[in-house]
Amino acid sequence: MEQSFAATLREARVARGLTQEGLAERAGLSAQAIGLLERGVRRFPQLTTLDKLDRALGLDHAERRVFRQLAARGAVSASATPAADGDPAWIVARQAQRAAQQGFVGRRRELDLLVDLLTKSPARTGAPTIVTIRGMAGVGKTALATEAAHASAHHFPDGTLFVNLRGFGTPMSQLQTAGQLLRATGVPPEVVPGERAEAVAALRSRLMNRRLLLILDNARDVQQVTDLIPASAGAAVLITSRNTLSTMPAALHLQVDPLAASESAALLTSIAGDGRLTDAADRIGELCGHLPLALSIVAAWSLTHPAAAPAELVDRLADESHRLDLLHADDRGVRAGFSSSVEQLRRIDPPAAEALPILGLSDAEDFTARTAAPLLAATQAETNRILERLADLHLVESRTPGRYQFHDLVRAYARELAAQLPPATQESSLDRLLSFYLSVAWRAVVLNGPTALRTAWPHQPPPPAGAAFATHDAVLGWIDGELHNYIALIEQFAAGGGRDERVAGLVIGLYEYFVKRGNLVDWLPSIDRVVTGDITEWTRAQLHADAAIALAELARYDESADRFGLAQRGFEAAGSLRGMSLAANNSARLLIRMHRHRDALPLVESALAVNRELGDIRGLAAAYGTHCEVLLELGDPVAAEAAARAALQQWEVLGDADGVANARIEAAWARVKSGHPELAVDDLRLSLRELEELGHSKGVSDAHWVLALTFKELRDHDRAIQHVESALEIAKAVGDRRREAQSRLTLGEVLTGIREYDDALANLRFALDFYRVHHPGHAERARQLLETAEAASRV
Repeated sequence: MEQSFAATLREARVARGLTQEGLAERAGLSAQAIGLLERGVRRFPQLTTLDKLDRALGLDHAERRVFRQLAARGAVSASATPAADGDPAWIVARQAQRAAQQGFVGRRRELDLLVDLLTKSPARTGAPTIVTIRGMAGVGKTALATEAAHASAHHFPDGTLFVNLRGFGTPMSQLQTAGQLLRATGVPPEVVPGERAEAVAALRSRLMNRRLLLILDNARDVQQVTDLIPASAGAAVLITSRNTLSTMPAALHLQVDPLAASESAALLTSIAGDGRLTDAADRIGELCGHLPLALSIVAAWSLTHPAAAPAELVDRLADESHRLDLLHADDRGVRAGFSSSVEQLRRIDPPAAEALPILGLSDAEDFTARTAAPLLAATQAETNRILERLADLHLVESRTPGRYQFHDLVRAYARELAAQLPPATQESSLDRLLSFYLSVAWRAVVLNGPTALRTAWPHQPPPPAGAAFATHDAVLGWIDGELHNYIALIEQFAAGGGRDERVAGLVIGLYEYFVKRGNLVDWLPSIDRVVTGDITEWTRAQLHADAAIALAELARYDESADRFGLAQRGFEAAGSLRGMSLAANNSARLLIRMHRHRDALPLVESALAVNRELGDIRGLAAAYGTHCEVLLELGDPVAAEAAARAALQQWEVLGDADGVANARIEAAWARVKSGHPELAVDDLRLSLRELEELGHSKGVSDAHWVLALTFKELRDHDRAIQHVESALEIAKAVGDRRREAQSRLTLGEVLTGIREYDDALANLRFALDFYRVHHPGHAERARQLLETAEAASRV
């Protein structure tokens, strides 16, 4: 059950026997303010209001924490209990001290779990307690098993037996293993049986009814260990493996992951000594992927190279192409561990072994079966099987169902293998990967605007296969989960050269995603990364136009104007009238934001004329929308509404739901400006619902904002506050400071109007700071409202 700020405040007030008026008097707030908060109209009060409520209610530490969490736009579980106070540093110190004594660091949760299971859990009748410990090479499985054995030794009076099964080198046979264990229990070598069945039977007889702990280390698979399990309820067996031994009937299958950052630092200290690597410990841990084997080798290297400064060690590790060379010590090297895993994989699953280096070609942060299939030139079903096989051996990790990623050191190893592939294999694999991501990005463009200017790019790929990309929303939803990979691959392909035009096309194709989802901070660097490449004049002009749009949304107006100029000249050089019209229309929109409405008017009129001549319905719809904005600012709302309705008609012809919804908002706002806000509400609510269904966050924010302005005109302050706070939440979530400023300005104005000055002040100060830099035309209004609120708050 989720708890709201409104309900929490109401419960706290009632528990203290206070009425709303009584709490308001104690807090120095108005009763109306308390009512707004308890009705959920004001969901996120400012810190000054929280401080007043804190003092008035006498909140304890736990209550104060919940209040502030909820006010910070977070919900907490109603059943959650606050964490106990106290400094946990003593726990880390105790672990570090124990590690110094016994050579083991961290893993407190896993160790406690193992010891508790080994010493307290009742075993099945006639059967031992079995635990499998799985994890990648070098992660510390053996160290954890031996530490658990040491900590629970008192529970096994007949002792502990350990055998390395060498499952990922030259595996020990069951005959060899049984013989070694028999000899370890005191059986003379000359009487150890020489046949597998006899040796295994002798071992099971020898261990019968013994209270002992058996560690079967580095098992290849279940078959290697099954016959070695003693039939004794007083015994326990710990099996470590890089494989996931899910078919073993175990009491616990324990996954061991790399160390936490603090544990990595403690391990370095335990080997290299206090102070030697302290300043660089965090970075060394990161570069070693917090893998205990790698950390141990690095710490030992620092001891054998006392003249080397920690910074030199960091520089050596930072070079990924030679990182594994440094992480090598005799036969314990990280590369050797990974190599043995791959050698086993070649024996049992050659296609999976061949896939590892090909996956290493890509800079994508993670993979799914769908995204890796083009790279591997395999079906999605076969790719899924391969990824699962690699995960079983911990050569990839799967922290989220269906998504797989490399540990940093495994990625370095995979890249070493990838560099050995034939050049033709490398190039064709990467070409298939780029083609796939390109096809999905352009699917969003074609589904939303098949006649858009950008569709003039001549290298559009065919649509990707699969029903999941049948709708515009489905494509955008898929890109949501792949954006980090798009950005990584754009950087990789741009740096690699030879694919400049296609990579630029990939960035152009992502326009639909970025303008709908609002991740412009991510988009702009990608544009700048490819705009200087070996590309056509038209492509460069389109990239400049897209950069100008992103810069305008980020309120970097002067830079935006420069980019629109570059786009205009580029389209002119390419002979693209549609491009020139687009640049003119968008330049007009920019001038509107810069409060230069009369300068914008001839540009938008020119865009209208060109689009009429070309018969470009989409261009005409966009230009009518801009014309509406200019006419509104020039004080002609009747003509503005007519322009908005003309835009609406064009968008309807195109079947563009997003364009229709936004044009309806513009027409409704013109009605508000004509003095008829009551006639605008229904259309605004309809557009809001449509934009929410489309998942267009910035459009939803704008719809909430215009509804807030409309309800402000209707003097419905509760609804005005609700809508403007919704607009503000979305603007903050997508990092849109322009929309955040306009929402805060409106919120500050409404709060000032109902005499809620404390909360108004913070919003108005934010708006003024923004407009002073980005929009001087609005700064004066923000300043006047702020002075009014400040003066009233002092009365």
